[in-house]
Amino acid sequence: MCAAGTMPGALHTLWRATPGGHHMEYGFSCMGYELAGAMGIKLAQPHKDVVCFIGDGNYRIANSELATAVMRRVPFTVVLTDNRGYGCINRLQMGCGGAEFNNLYSSSNVKDKPQIDFVGHAAAMSAHAEKANDIADLEKKIAEARTQGIPSVIVIDTDPYPGTGVGGFWWGVAIPEVSARDDVRKARAN
Repeated sequence: MCAAGTMPGALHTLWRATPGGHHMEYGFSCMGYELAGAMGIKLAQPHKDVVCFIGDGNYRIANSELATAVMRRVPFTVVLTDNRGYGCINRLQMGCGGAEFNNLYSSSNVKDKPQIDFVGHAAAMSAHAEKANDIADLEKKIAEARTQGIPSVIVIDTDPYPGTGVGGFWWGVAIPEVSARDDVRKARAN
């Protein structure tokens, strides 16, 4: 289960699902419905292993359903990629020739850089929550999460700047024909 941001492009290109093996929103950027969607999938098909692949931006938009899933004991696994902001939007902004602005907490133009503890937040909602150190640790924690009787949230840090290098852009964003910025003119030429 995933929806907006980097996930549709990455999963669509890199993962080969069996028929009916994935739920992905295309086209409307419905950021924030992933946790409720994962819970709905698990309720509709309790025999299935449900993994919700979500970025930190989407998680911040609508995470309260995590408490509902804990209360109802609806187990599913959340893999939360933490790039400290809206990395996909930032890459799109820069790819269109724009200056990096207000999408990443670590950007030089952000005065007060928040330090969000997603593991602590998920645990405060009574979910099983852990941080993965690397991909091997993530794989181990996903396997262990399947034994929990409640939702599990596994947070892994990611780099907000590089994309997967596959799939191209997933939004058709018009680049201005006329601009005083050299970066915009170069993006338009490309």
